[in-house]
Amino acid sequence: MNIFTLLLLFFTIVLYVFLLLTRKAIVIPVLQKKKMYPFYLFLTFLILWIGFSSWQDLNERVRTILAALIMLSFLLDKRGFTEDSLLLFSLDNRGIPFKEIERVVLYQEESGLIKLNYFRKDRRGPILTFNYPLTEMVVFLSTHLVEGTKLEILTKDDEPKDGR
Repeated sequence: MNIFTLLLLFFTIVLYVFLLLTRKAIVIPVLQKKKMYPFYLFLTFLILWIGFSSWQDLNERVRTILAALIMLSFLLDKRGFTEDSLLLFSLDNRGIPFKEIERVVLYQEESGLIKLNYFRKDRRGPILTFNYPLTEMVVFLSTHLVEGTKLEILTKDDEPKDGR
């Protein structure tokens, strides 16, 4: 194996260790969209099929396997709340600290899913969807957010009646 294959091997190992540690740090996960899982699996098998359908030496076969593992790493993506921050994607090594969040708005849909929106530095963040009990989410946020942070809970009655 040459140096680039060894670097790719090292990168893949570090990537998986980091993703697994991030998954363990998540206390309240964001609802995962399982629709993309078959797409990642298809791309993984496509990489393996293209890689192994032609004649290769050991170095190229190892690279093909590592490329497939990197594609599979997208299945380990997990976002959500940790004890001290909000992670918007798995490779975010520090997240958004709770002390930077100025306002949080929660809305529970009829299906029971909770939509959360936060504001930081007078800018709105992305809407996150959680499949988590509202009461537990409120308790978690009220204990972890900085004192004075606005926590708003919207109900179905708060929606505009004219369809806007």
